Parts: sequence; structure tokens; C-alpha cells
Amino acid sequence: MSTALTLLNLAIVAVLLARDWGHRRVTLLGLLRPLLFAAVIVPFVSPGWDLTGNGLLLEISAAVVGASLGVLSCLFMRVTVDTGGQMWTEAGVAYAVVWIVIAAARQVFIYGCQHWFTRDLGMFLIDNRISVNAFADSIMLLTLATMIANRITILVRTRLAAARAPRQAAVPA
Repeated sequence: MSTALTLLNLAIVAVLLARDWGHRRVTLLGLLRPLLFAAVIVPFVSPGWDLTGNGLLLEISAAVVGASLGVLSCLFMRVTVDTGGQMWTEAGVAYAVVWIVIAAARQVFIYGCQHWFTRDLGMFLIDNRISVNAFADSIMLLTLATMIANRITILVRTRLAAARAPRQAAVPA
């Protein structure tokens, strides 16, 4: 794994926490900012897509696990709608801890791939006919799918909360 993938992993968590920490108004730009950040960075760190055989299965599995983690992270965030219809999120320590644990687990796994179980990983990749690029893609997809699912879940939760919220009655003029 490259240093670039490690930096991408850490940068995405930093951008998400900077955006989500505390009581924040939900805006389209606020939801898209981490995605735009990733869209700019990913082309520079992408190892090259492998869309064949077991490599593709590994990439799909990583995306599914990442999406699940993104939805899980939103369970630690409160979504509210004020009387004016403005949507808000509140993310505290629990939300930050979930993101930090997810990022740390990825980093420990990457470090382990490079230093602790390199031979076993190599044998696994060879035995299952998975390219190194597909493996690197799966790590990156895990990271990106977590972030994308998190943003989509926030959007869905705020829309549902807005639909359930009582509307402020219009005052006749």
C-alpha cells in the first residue's frame, strides 16, 4: 500500500470530522464537500482498476463493507429539523470515535499487510488470482464507500426528519 492511500484515508476522516463535528446545518455543499475532496484526490492515488475475476469480487465486497460502515457511523449522529424547516445534525464524541476506529483499523490492516503477514497475503492473492491492484482498489473502495454511504445516509435521514416535522403555520398578513 502506498503512502498516498494512507494519506487519503486520514484526510477523508479529517475532512468528515471537521464538517460533521458539533451542531451543523445540513447543506448540499456540506454533504458534497467530502465527496468533492475525494474526487479530486482519488485520481492521483488510484493504483489502477482491476475489473476481472476474483479481484472484482474483492472490490465489490470491500464496497459493501464500506457502505455498511458508513451507515453504521450515522447511527451515532442525531438529525433534527427546526420549526423553520432547516435540517441539522449533531455529532459528538461517539461519532468521532467510530470514524477514528474505522480509520485506525484500516491503517493497522494496511500496516499488517506490509509488515506482519506479507507472505500470507501474497499467497492468498496468488491462490485466489487477485492482483495487487485489485487489493489496493479494495482498500480504497472501502474508504470511499464508507464516506459515500455516510453522506447518503445523512441526506436520507434529514429528508425523512423534514417530512415528519410539523410545519410552522403561515401567519396571515
